[in-house]
Amino acid sequence: MKVLAALGIAMAALFVVGVLAAANVVNLPGSWKERLGFEDGTPNPPCRLGLYTNDPKSPPAPAGRWQLEPETPRNQIEASGIAIGETIYVVGGTPPGNLHRVVAYDTKTKKFSEPTQLPTGLNHVEAATHDGKLYLAGGYLEGENPTDNFWQYDPATKQWTQLTPLPQATAAGSTVAIGDKLYVAGGAPQTFGASGPIAPYPELQIYDFASGEWSLGPEMPNPRHHVSGATLDGKLYVAGGRGEEDHSLTTFESYDPAAEEWESLAPLPLGVASPGLVAVDGKLVIVGGEDQNEWEDGKGWVTPSAWEYDPGTNRWSRLPDMKYERRGSGVAAVGNRVYAIGGSYCPGLKPGGPVGTHTVESLDVATAETS
Repeated sequence: MKVLAALGIAMAALFVVGVLAAANVVNLPGSWKERLGFEDGTPNPPCRLGLYTNDPKSPPAPAGRWQLEPETPRNQIEASGIAIGETIYVVGGTPPGNLHRVVAYDTKTKKFSEPTQLPTGLNHVEAATHDGKLYLAGGYLEGENPTDNFWQYDPATKQWTQLTPLPQATAAGSTVAIGDKLYVAGGAPQTFGASGPIAPYPELQIYDFASGEWSLGPEMPNPRHHVSGATLDGKLYVAGGRGEEDHSLTTFESYDPAAEEWESLAPLPLGVASPGLVAVDGKLVIVGGEDQNEWEDGKGWVTPSAWEYDPGTNRWSRLPDMKYERRGSGVAAVGNRVYAIGGSYCPGLKPGGPVGTHTVESLDVATAETS
């Protein structure tokens, strides 16, 4: 009888674990989900902090520490961060749960709020700011296919306004405002679970705030998606990303609106997709990123490294490492301080969506050492 009772308890426990695994409430290691018959077609490699860390040894990371900030209340991944004044807005994110999410972090009071929601669910949408307002161009609509939606959000009134659609629907590109125009570079169709090469979009789409009309500029020399963009001294910079073969790239380019020309610059020290790129103290800073190559087999990596680019010398220097490796986080700068909010420490998606972190950290770039 004791043997039968123990067997019954074991079978009940297995049933409960199976139900939770099938619902993606728990993650089973390795191929156990497939062995137990709960595989839903999405790869399910293990995912935990430190398992996929890529921390380059040369040059060594200099001394210095990123400062931990209060944790974000929401676990947003593949979201976009933008600073308006002293407040950082982190918008959208990978499903489930974050497609309509907008989280605001007041860097002065160190408090989070949720002042609004996106009018349509978006992820892989890049935010830009102009004249105190927030702009969102494209993105994966409801987490599926790229959209041509173009939205304006006014923090003063907490109102969304839909503007003239983009000429080309896109997502996972870069969006930057320079002067009286907004620039949307690159992006791609839906890349999740796609078989075969995915051709990124080469278009440079330009919006005129005065006329409310779009035009097309010179195409990107190296089209790619999962990039990050920033502006410095009137130029657009686009860093990293993935090309047609989906490998993370060291490609780094700038676009000069005055000359209407692209320029290839010193390659990134580490090829990354889904990093954060911001302008700080006359330099460009790139934070985190990943390579999803062979993620389905438990490979790939995420980096805690941060690097600084000097446009005067066309050279990269290494900054102190973040405390946590992360990709797809909300990265923005307020003053001389760079903030990395949330993101994921694993390269790809699991059956229930990505696994992420609530941690937030910041670095004063002006006082940080470099190597």
